[in-house]
Parts: sequence; structure tokens; C-alpha cells
Amino acid sequence: MKIRIWCAAQPREAELSADQVVKKVVPVLQQCHSSAEIVVCPLDAPIAIAPEAAVLDYSLTHWASSHLWQQCQALSALVSQWGIGTGSGGLYQLPLAQTAKGTLFGEIIGCIEGTWQLPIHASDRQRQTLYGLGRRLLDHLQAPVGCYFLQFGWSGEVVFDRLWPFPTVAALASIGVQTPDWFTAHYQCLRAMPLRDLRIPDRDTVRRLE
Repeated sequence: MKIRIWCAAQPREAELSADQVVKKVVPVLQQCHSSAEIVVCPLDAPIAIAPEAAVLDYSLTHWASSHLWQQCQALSALVSQWGIGTGSGGLYQLPLAQTAKGTLFGEIIGCIEGTWQLPIHASDRQRQTLYGLGRRLLDHLQAPVGCYFLQFGWSGEVVFDRLWPFPTVAALASIGVQTPDWFTAHYQCLRAMPLRDLRIPDRDTVRRLE
């Protein structure tokens, strides 16, 4: 089996760099499939990926997810119509795994002093608000299987920033902390492997959602 990891040659905002992919993601995927040939493919322009037999295309950039990315870019206007605030610069991300069996929600990841960390504590009300928004977005997109990252701010209520249709740099915070980490979870979704649970050992939350 061959795994092609598509990443950005010049990453934008929350995308992983090729160096981060080589150092952090490749070892994780090698643990998933020890005999796989893993190739990192940096892109600086959109590409139409032609599926190949025995090849898993693993996208970590909008260049390789151009159609889905365009749909995600149009979500702010839709969310505004739903009566939810929108803005930029959100410091939180809610990961969502879209599986063949439904949607699985992860713990909130927050950017604290420039570093993405988890888990961020949220009340039941805050969680239900975010889960409801996440479900509506994925339903609207008729989202393909994979992991999505809902970026948002919080000012008493959720402020929608954007939906990333692949694991972002924030997912690095899950390596060694969450089982499975978000890169492994994305792999399992793409391979149509069961993903039933996301576990984090008992530990203090980093801070409260605020």
C-alpha cells in the first residue's frame, strides 16, 4: 500500500508545513500501516487527484481538497443566515470525525500563548451549541468521511470562523495525548476503519472556554 500525503508548500494559517508533516505525521501513519510506502507531496497550486489502486490519498491542504474547500469557504454567509455570529481569528477548534456511522466529536483545542493545547473545558450548554453547529455544517456539506476542524471564537456565544476539511496544525496537540490522535483518526476514516471512541487520560483541562 502507498500513502500520498498532500500538504501545502507554503502553508496558510492553520495548515501544516511539509516539515511538520515529515516529522510528526509520517511517524504516526507508519504506526498505522508499518509496511506502507509514505510519500509527502507539497503543493503550491490546486490539483485534481486521480485515484489509483492501492493508493490512499491523505490530504492536509486546501490545494488537494479544492472543491470541498470552496464549499467550506462559503459557509460564513450561511452561518450568518442561521443567526450565528461570524468573525476571524478564532482561538479554538472543535474536531469532528465524520464516519460511515455518523459524527464523533472531540475535545476542544485552544491556542494558548501561540501553542495549541487540549482539552479546553466547556459547559454542557457550550458543547451542545458547538455540536449542533458542527452537525448542521456537515449535513449541509454532505461531508465525505474524514476529520474536520471547526474554528471559532467565543464571546458569550460562538463566533464562527471557518471549517477546515482536514486535520489542522491544532491536531498536533493530540499526538501522545489522545487515543487515537487526530491524524490516526483521519486515516481510519479514509480507510473506512471503525472509529468508535476518542480517549484522553484523566488530566486537568488547560482552561475554560471564554
